[in-house]
Amino acid sequence: MKRTILLLNVLLWIVVSKGQTGSWQLTGNANASTSSFVGTTTAVPLQFGTNNTVRMALLSDNPYLGIGTTTPVANLHIHGSHQSNPKPLPTSFQMTNPTTGSMSTDGFQIYQSSLAVTISQLEKANLSVLNNGQGLVIDTNGYVGFNTQYPKQKIHVVDNNILITKTSTRAPGSTNGSILFGSAASNTDPAGSWGIEYCNSESEGYGLNFWKTWETGYNGFNHALFLSNEGNVGIGTNTPQEKLAVNGTVCAKEVRVSLNGSPCWPDYVFGEEYGLMELRDLERYVHTNKHLPNIPSAVEVEQNGVGLGEMNTLLLQKIEELTLYIIDLQNQIDELKGKGGVR
Repeated sequence: MKRTILLLNVLLWIVVSKGQTGSWQLTGNANASTSSFVGTTTAVPLQFGTNNTVRMALLSDNPYLGIGTTTPVANLHIHGSHQSNPKPLPTSFQMTNPTTGSMSTDGFQIYQSSLAVTISQLEKANLSVLNNGQGLVIDTNGYVGFNTQYPKQKIHVVDNNILITKTSTRAPGSTNGSILFGSAASNTDPAGSWGIEYCNSESEGYGLNFWKTWETGYNGFNHALFLSNEGNVGIGTNTPQEKLAVNGTVCAKEVRVSLNGSPCWPDYVFGEEYGLMELRDLERYVHTNKHLPNIPSAVEVEQNGVGLGEMNTLLLQKIEELTLYIIDLQNQIDELKGKGGVR
């Protein structure tokens, strides 16, 4: 009997000793090893709680940690389940360090209030979003820089372009993308006062359209200026066929026309070798054609317009020819006077 009692005492001591050795102590564990862990050995999630309420759970079948939820659906799932009248408090994620401090106004924060999500840099420091060292920076003035740590304007792009497309496989059916300008914007007038857009259709034209928006109180219109794909400029038209086409009146203090070719000006009319048409021949030509030689007819002008440089050259040529006719007639008059035929 004594032997039996002694054996039971030994077994009890072994069980208690083993239990104490394998337990995690609140004051720390000096005998932990690389195989030690806090958790479960069965298909049961590991849950953490306070005040008899589960606050955090780690699933048994996935490395999903839930804060505020026992059914996380991501590696880290934060769920704001706490309520506060008149509406729920925002769900937040915050990072701080010894430099930032640890208050609610320190560090970096992501929070969700109802459906709205806000990413906030709470320090007076840059907020950077980078991919392979490249990306965007929002500085302390709210300026956004792409590929620069020091943006100088609200949007500052270094060593690249800004692309606005009309349609693409990623956005089928989208309308023209515009850069819009205005002194203010509202829900009723979201387009501002002026816009620049790229057009790419038969009805809209092919090129860059500067347009006046249909803002309240203004009469909108297109093609205030149109730069075609061919490099032509249109004012009031989206189909300019020349370097500058104006559908309307042009007012200028001065227009300078450069002429090419040789000769570009009809001084040759006064040369000895110039063959001035006889007045009788000129009379027959005008009677037959109803316009001066080398001058386009009314039908040609209606169809093709008039080149200012070319027409000024032709008109000067006719003035110089007319001058020669007048000189010749004066010589004949003087000759007749000398013979007494004219008084």
